[in-house]
Amino acid sequence: MRILPTTKRKAISPVLATVILIAITLIAAIAVAGFVFGLFGTFTSTARVSASVTNCSGTPEVCTIILTNTGNANLANPTVCSLDLAGSTTTGTFAVTSGNLNSGSSATGTCTDNTATAHAAAGTQVTGSVVLANGGDALFSGLGS
Repeated sequence: MRILPTTKRKAISPVLATVILIAITLIAAIAVAGFVFGLFGTFTSTARVSASVTNCSGTPEVCTIILTNTGNANLANPTVCSLDLAGSTTTGTFAVTSGNLNSGSSATGTCTDNTATAHAAAGTQVTGSVVLANGGDALFSGLGS
């Protein structure tokens, strides 16, 4: 007569294994869906700047511009702009006169044409952009006066 050893290896039941696999699959699916559909929010901060013109006049052309940062990142005040007057684009200098471009803030400044000769006639379209510190451009348009 032979005596079997009393220590046998035991495994988990197939039902328990199935429950564990389904739980792991659900957790992975929720994690993927959270990142794909933005359920977990964003981990990056961005500056979203819009520009609006209040006045463009003078020789050289000087445009007063309000920049508004609606993003969630702060941005250094810009120093360069460009103006398009009657089809001719010139580089200008942007000088902030009040405010800053922190998140949720506005800054007012002037874009001055560096050529010192350009001037838009009253009622003509003036377009341009302010070059932002993050490399983006805030486009604007207004009327000469």
